[in-house]
Amino acid sequence: MTSVNEWKKEFAELLRLPKITTYYELITRIKYTNENNKLHRNPYVGPAHIKYRRDGTIYSEEYCFNNELHRPTEEGPAYVEYFVDGKIIFQQYWVNGKQHRPSEEGPAVIIYYTYTQRKFELRWIINDKKHRPTEEGPAFIKYYENGKIQRKMYYVNNQCHRPTDEGPAYVSYYKNGKIHHKIYYVNGQYHRPIEEGPAKIEYNKDEQIIFQQYYVNDTRVYVESTLN
Repeated sequence: MTSVNEWKKEFAELLRLPKITTYYELITRIKYTNENNKLHRNPYVGPAHIKYRRDGTIYSEEYCFNNELHRPTEEGPAYVEYFVDGKIIFQQYWVNGKQHRPSEEGPAVIIYYTYTQRKFELRWIINDKKHRPTEEGPAFIKYYENGKIQRKMYYVNNQCHRPTDEGPAYVSYYKNGKIHHKIYYVNGQYHRPIEEGPAKIEYNKDEQIIFQQYYVNDTRVYVESTLN
């Protein structure tokens, strides 16, 4: 239960006027701060720091609480950058100063191609660590401008990881969508049981294997090439 003093403090913060910076009578930034002159604003009310371009369009918004990037993930990202037409080009989810978003809600970092607005990069992060349960999918995805995946990586607790029976933890693709590389990682190490196949595989654009290596617990066993 909120005490009377806490309620008074919150109410006073709501009434606190922002600091406004101008350039030739144009607003360039708006800052909301607390009594210690630190960026601070109730995230349910709005961003604590807003930057503008000289043409008057918003460049970025930061939601800060006690000088830390913070916004409840269900409310949206804590940091957002915009293109001149108002479309989002970059967004990050932060909670208590750490990049964070529950994996089931979606990626914590989303970057878009500036002009096409197609997704460029997605990152799943929990408490500042790249993490996503492997059964949900990769924790990192990067796209070509044509919308096809360039590469994807599986991370668990900030280590590249995927059980080998589920598939490779790293996969890269050519622009036409065909696979270029497959790499198997377990707990951040190259690893795949020999009877399952090589841990590193490279394909040419005709989908033929041109290079492969076998690794067990980050130790190379032998190398074999199928291309003459």
